[in-house]
Amino acid sequence: MPARTGNDYLESLKASPPNIWIGGEEVDDPTTHPAFRNVVRSIARLYDLQRRDGMTYPDAETGKPEGYSHIIPRTRDELIARNRAIKAWQDDCLGFMGRTPDYLNVSHAAMAAAREFFAQNDPRFGDNIAEYHRHVREHDLCMTHALTNPQVNRSAGASGQPDPYIALGVVKQTDRGVVVRGARMLATLPVAEEITVFPSTVLKADEHASRYALAFAIPTNLPGLKFICRESLDGGHAPADHPLGSRFE
Repeated sequence: MPARTGNDYLESLKASPPNIWIGGEEVDDPTTHPAFRNVVRSIARLYDLQRRDGMTYPDAETGKPEGYSHIIPRTRDELIARNRAIKAWQDDCLGFMGRTPDYLNVSHAAMAAAREFFAQNDPRFGDNIAEYHRHVREHDLCMTHALTNPQVNRSAGASGQPDPYIALGVVKQTDRGVVVRGARMLATLPVAEEITVFPSTVLKADEHASRYALAFAIPTNLPGLKFICRESLDGGHAPADHPLGSRFE
């Protein structure tokens, strides 16, 4: 799929809505829910903006246009072109959307460029990150992430909490992957289509911390995953009176 339009993003959310809860209720359709519809429209606007000249580059294999935020820059000109594309999005939202899709697109591109680092632990991990970058790029996905553990008792690490699975950790490993349990904080874009989960910092090497050394990506509509949202700051007011909350909350 080439660089998407805003309507492509909206239709994706309607077809596979993320598992979002707010005020004790599940959100059936974030494109129409009052707490999310305006920020969804703002993201859709960015996707439409991406179809302009200078925002995409031709894929090396297919020749189809892909958003510059996905590129692994090999030259100075490619780096400059990516910077211009990212700036065009931030100019449009005035820098008030800290988790626009380009944020993680660039992160995944950087990880794919360092595939040898991931392969040091297991050769499959290097292949996995390169393949996931291709998946995100070719589908032009809207991504979010969750990095930090719940702040229950800051004087103790994740393994020192009353329940070792207050923080997200690995329960077991199988041939199909890992089974996890627990919570992560600050997934700052619940209207994303996929979520990347990885540690926010280097973990100390000890036997109790090993269950928290994990990284994976999953669709946001996957059974078992829930976004528990705080109350919205978008009161449904006119953009002229609330120019920020009505667009970027």
